[in-house]
Amino acid sequence: MVIFVLNMTTEQALNTLFSERAWYKDFGIKESSARSYKKRFIEGRLELETQMKILKVSGFRMVQQMRWEKTVKNDQLRKGLEKKLYEEKVFWSYDKSGIDIIPDDVFIEKVLLHLDIEDVQILFMLFPKKKIQKVWQKEILVQEPLYHGLNRLYSFLFFNIKHPDRYIRYYKNKRLKSVICKG
Repeated sequence: MVIFVLNMTTEQALNTLFSERAWYKDFGIKESSARSYKKRFIEGRLELETQMKILKVSGFRMVQQMRWEKTVKNDQLRKGLEKKLYEEKVFWSYDKSGIDIIPDDVFIEKVLLHLDIEDVQILFMLFPKKKIQKVWQKEILVQEPLYHGLNRLYSFLFFNIKHPDRYIRYYKNKRLKSVICKG
């Protein structure tokens, strides 16, 4: 299991922690104390030492002076992306009871087509670049010109292709040749 880490300032770490519902339950902090900490933090009256103690107890660790990192597991990242896909109603045609595990290639394709750049970046934390590029070439690039703008963006931004239009044209022609030769 691979674990990813998010670096953030003390304030960002506390904002992240306090934004989670019932964050205090897993760390042995009373609800009344948790409410008091959050209120004092919002008002800017929570002492630095108390802030540091709360973060340490809550699973954060200081990586350098006033920089904190939160550990995030692969399955948490994937579940977050799956949730966004369901919220976007990407799987509207699927029988929900029949989908326990989304196959990787379908998952990658749907994230590339339907979610934001930040989510696509998370995808690169979950899967190797070659696997994502292979799915992109096989499932999205072949639908040119429907996703031309998206194909140009991904080829330039994520796959370091120097001449995106030439690359896209090559794959488009390659696909046409394979279809014509089969016919």
